[in-house]
Amino acid sequence: MRRLILVIALVTLGGCATLAPERERPAMPVPEAWNAPAQSGPVQAGVDELGWRDAFPDPALQELIATALGQNRSLRQAVLAMDKARAQFGIARADRVPNVDASGVNSNTRSPGDLRGGIEGIDRQWNVGLGISSFELDFFGRVKSLEDSALESYLATEEARRAAHISLVSQIARGYLTLAGDREHLALARETLESRQATLDLTLAQLAHGMSTELARHQAEEVVAVAQAEVARLTAQVNMDENALAVLAGVPISDLFLPAQAINDVVLNTAVTPGLPSELLTRRPDILEAEHRLWAAGAEIGAARAAFFPRIGLTTTAGLASLELTDLFDSAQRVWTFVPSITLPIFDAGRNKAKLEAAKAEQQIRIAQYEETIQNAFREVSDALAKNQGYEGQVQAQARRAASAEKSRLLVDQRFSAGLESAFAVHDAERTLFTARQNLLDARLARKLATVELFTALGGGWQENGLQASAQ
Repeated sequence: MRRLILVIALVTLGGCATLAPERERPAMPVPEAWNAPAQSGPVQAGVDELGWRDAFPDPALQELIATALGQNRSLRQAVLAMDKARAQFGIARADRVPNVDASGVNSNTRSPGDLRGGIEGIDRQWNVGLGISSFELDFFGRVKSLEDSALESYLATEEARRAAHISLVSQIARGYLTLAGDREHLALARETLESRQATLDLTLAQLAHGMSTELARHQAEEVVAVAQAEVARLTAQVNMDENALAVLAGVPISDLFLPAQAINDVVLNTAVTPGLPSELLTRRPDILEAEHRLWAAGAEIGAARAAFFPRIGLTTTAGLASLELTDLFDSAQRVWTFVPSITLPIFDAGRNKAKLEAAKAEQQIRIAQYEETIQNAFREVSDALAKNQGYEGQVQAQARRAASAEKSRLLVDQRFSAGLESAFAVHDAERTLFTARQNLLDARLARKLATVELFTALGGGWQENGLQASAQ
């Protein structure tokens, strides 16, 4: 037993170093400043200080997000993938510690007389013991490198889970805003249909008294049909928006609370500042995931390098053996075995060299992926900043256009009633006003979606306690 304890201490001290390359984070392949200036206005909270509940204070939206975080199947898959990676890391870590097994064996063998000195009989033997079977002494860090690789893979899946969390929160916010926008578009289309139907009714009345023409009647019927088609299209679109939210939330539509009927009904927190580009390295989970994948590739190089060195194995047992059960635990019945082994690669047709080259190539791939992830993240933030500023100007311009179109529509109506304008001018003014109001709604929706996009691009929306609360 003392020898067994000594062996365990020996193997525990082995494998303290690896042949993996030193970790060195690649330089950020992006400028040091954003392409678009930060939002103007009062000083606001950094995105890392905001969870999704702070970013989306709308109660209905919060309830929808909380439901999705607890029921969404895609997020559930990401959580299970993380659990699987954690278990695989546990397996790899266990390889660094010797497995000690206890055994008890009773063997009974009958032998003929010519094999037992002319006396046939039954031989019995009892054995109990502890043993270590084929354990590798990790002097060159091969097993430790594999453990490090498994750990980094697990950490990468943890970041992937965070990315899935943020993506789901963003999709829910965008889906709810889109639903509110389409509902407002539908209300506008119905209002326009009523106005065009009233114009058609007036035209038919005038035609009955000889004050209008068949051409005016056909023109009025045409614009009414266009409005009816738009109402039908938007009705279907609203239903599809609700279906999409039900899938994201993971519950039936009947269980959803979706009160917003207009874009401005959905309240968002616009108090988000972009911070510095370097902060993305510690904020965005996709960048952190790529970094962990890079470190895992470096650990694989260490394991490939260690394959060129001798592999030392150990099998050992210590216990008691006796022909009689009553004598088994006598101190004189002690037995032990100690079987060290060493394997040195001599000729493998270049297999180990090829594995090392493949591991180095994989590391270069991971470096390129890491840099590409940073570049994409930088572009997404820059685009979101530009959109936030650009859409603000668009909303103001579209609001002025809609106001002018509405005034023009009123003037044309007045001139038409006085007989100074044709029905065609009325229909044209209606189309212009309808288009202007649609464009205004689109600009308002785009501005709010850009706020969600900026929040997501900056790595916001991750709030562990929010996830736990929703699960409860």
